[in-house]
Amino acid sequence: MEDTEPRKKLVNWLSKIKFLKDQIEKLEKLKDFPIVAISVFLLKCQIIEFELKQFIFSLDLHLYSQNHSKLLRRKIRSPKDLDDLTLGKLKKELNQFIRPLGVPIVFKTGKSTAPTMKDTLEELKLNLGLLVDKRNEFTHRLFSQGKEIVKMNEEAVEGIEVASRTIYLLEILEKEIKDYEN
Repeated sequence: MEDTEPRKKLVNWLSKIKFLKDQIEKLEKLKDFPIVAISVFLLKCQIIEFELKQFIFSLDLHLYSQNHSKLLRRKIRSPKDLDDLTLGKLKKELNQFIRPLGVPIVFKTGKSTAPTMKDTLEELKLNLGLLVDKRNEFTHRLFSQGKEIVKMNEEAVEGIEVASRTIYLLEILEKEIKDYEN
């Protein structure tokens, strides 16, 4: 019975994450109320923060398994180690990961391609930087005087677009890494 307990916890946790993502997508379709756009933007930022923690953890694991040095190993940070990091700090963590210049990607399937993974990683970093700036500006000025509701809604919609693009790039990069490894 003890062996199934961790599995049950994992399944419940994954179900919760899927539920939250689905609910945010449904909420995004309600476009008649400015508070919905504001909520969706901020919730998408939280989802990205969560996804980045998982992604950075998986990159740490990947690099640890690829490290052949007998002298040094990289510490693997768990998602819990990353819990206290803000979106901006996670962006800085992601900036630590680079691809060597000019190295073509050869997938294990035998296909060779130009270094698109670097392009995706760099595009993700740029997009994430834009998202962090938009989110910080938006949240710090949310209750400021002189900001009209229409303007807030427009900024939230712009933020949703950047957040959606960030999620898309993160998914593409994860797929590229997985395809490279398989």
